[in-house]
Amino acid sequence: MPSFLAQAFCETLWPTRCVLCDAAGALLCESCLKKLRYVDFYQSCPVCGAPWGRIQCDVCNAVARKHKPLAAPCASCLEYDADAATIVKAYKDKGEQRIGPLMAAMMARVVQPSWVAWAQAVTYVPATPDAVRRRGFDHARILAEAFAREIGLPCIGLVEQAGAADQRALGRRQRAANIAGRFHAPRAAGFARVIAVDDVTTTGATLAGIQNALGRVQCDSRLVTFARV
Repeated sequence: MPSFLAQAFCETLWPTRCVLCDAAGALLCESCLKKLRYVDFYQSCPVCGAPWGRIQCDVCNAVARKHKPLAAPCASCLEYDADAATIVKAYKDKGEQRIGPLMAAMMARVVQPSWVAWAQAVTYVPATPDAVRRRGFDHARILAEAFAREIGLPCIGLVEQAGAADQRALGRRQRAANIAGRFHAPRAAGFARVIAVDDVTTTGATLAGIQNALGRVQCDSRLVTFARV
């Protein structure tokens, strides 16, 4: 009861506001939710999840031509536009952790039931120690835990990461070089099938690194992100 009263008092003084339009009442208001650019399952690539790759996927073709690792199969909820970027920034960099479960619920809706039946657990892309110190929390772990609750699977941290530079400041080639050999999955040896979660797919280098690490211990993986560039 005291906790409820404290929350009610805080909500009266500092009402929850939409992170996109600042309207009072919800972290994402109904109007803004309707305006988001959702990835259309029937238009997206069935392999890598690119938003417009159902017939011919430029992403898959480009990766194949350059003989780079492909992060697939992958499903994402939103196209990474200004609104998606604002949501992610509010969650990761502005400390609005309450939006994590909402993002996770949106992600859960794009996952095929066959994926849930196939997987043994949910895991995630671990944040670097520097990122955890800067933000005060591991954004990917919290997102993955909420996502796992939505689909009814356990969430287990199976992947470890050695020190790496912040990916956001790097280009495509730099990202791939930064990630190469950074991930290890010593705790995944007892798992054969997992769903790996991250917030944003940019070039796919991080997710490919996660898949490679899991694959080295014979653990197959499918990927889910909140948004993709």
